[in-house]
Amino acid sequence: MKKVLFLATLLVSVFCFSACSDDDGGFELGQVEGTWGLTAVSGYFYDEGEKIPYNETYNPFEPQEDDQKIVITKLEDNKYQMASHIYSNGSWRNFDIENFSVDGKKIIPEDMSQVDYTDTKFLELTSDKMVIEAKGSDEDGEFYQKLTYKRMAE
Repeated sequence: MKKVLFLATLLVSVFCFSACSDDDGGFELGQVEGTWGLTAVSGYFYDEGEKIPYNETYNPFEPQEDDQKIVITKLEDNKYQMASHIYSNGSWRNFDIENFSVDGKKIIPEDMSQVDYTDTKFLELTSDKMVIEAKGSDEDGEFYQKLTYKRMAE
């Protein structure tokens, strides 16, 4: 479970968000700005050669220890900032701030030095729901994550 939380935290630290044309299911970059609470994360990773699947759900509206949310702000054309927060000791605490750019549906972190993810993109973006897919690999093998967020009040 620690590796799942580590991977979720790592993914949050490499987010950026993208815009898509009108024929791509209604993805609009303006919808991505705001506060998003993590409601579900699923996927798999490898540990000592064994594939470990996981599927976790969360309720950021009634947060418990280690629940997560992100706050997205547009900095300039095609550049965004994401502040990652974790619920700890009864309050939301910021633990990371990253800048990102966009290319179609692809999420491109500004600093690639500590990124294991080779492909991160939107699967869905509406006014109240955001789903992001991330694929990559590390020393143990490939991994996959699907993160689902729900818009929260600012």
